[in-house]
Amino acid sequence: MTDVNKLQSDLDYISSAVRADATAGGIPALYFLWALLIAVGFSLPDFAPQLAGIYWLFAGIGGGLFSWWLGARQSRRGGVNNTQLGQRYGLHWCLAGAAFLLCFLPLTLGRVPPEMGGANFLLVTGIAYGLAGVHLERPLLWCGMLMLLAYGVLVVLMPPYIWTITGITVGIALCWAGFSRRAAITAGGAQ
Repeated sequence: MTDVNKLQSDLDYISSAVRADATAGGIPALYFLWALLIAVGFSLPDFAPQLAGIYWLFAGIGGGLFSWWLGARQSRRGGVNNTQLGQRYGLHWCLAGAAFLLCFLPLTLGRVPPEMGGANFLLVTGIAYGLAGVHLERPLLWCGMLMLLAYGVLVVLMPPYIWTITGITVGIALCWAGFSRRAAITAGGAQ
């Protein structure tokens, strides 16, 4: 191998290591944003079910666009431009968004009762967050697992206020992830 090729290979390795570390834990502000959006949005089916769909239409799209903007801004500030990682994030959450839209189909066609149609949203959300935790940001794995557990409880027991309990639980988990990430950034001086 020529010296130039070896140098390029070494620089690529260092660059990918820096990029992976810079994005490993996520952005604390996004954890806090989604903790709030989920806590409020998951409580709506229990207290104001007629507002839940319109809330998620605006909060989901608006929160997603704001998350994209904040992630891109954070990467620029950190001097990292990892387009492959950005594309993975975008593809993951766009697929999740498409799945959420498809959850509306059986509801609008009257093929499932609203309670079960709503539970499908929780199932899709749990899978989306769980897989994001496997492939993108580890703290999201635990949030996804909480949602999947709540889905099981919702379907089997149909307890009152399960949506509110789930939203608050996931909100607390996301806040914990945000505070943990903030502490790691402060302690390590890395973003």
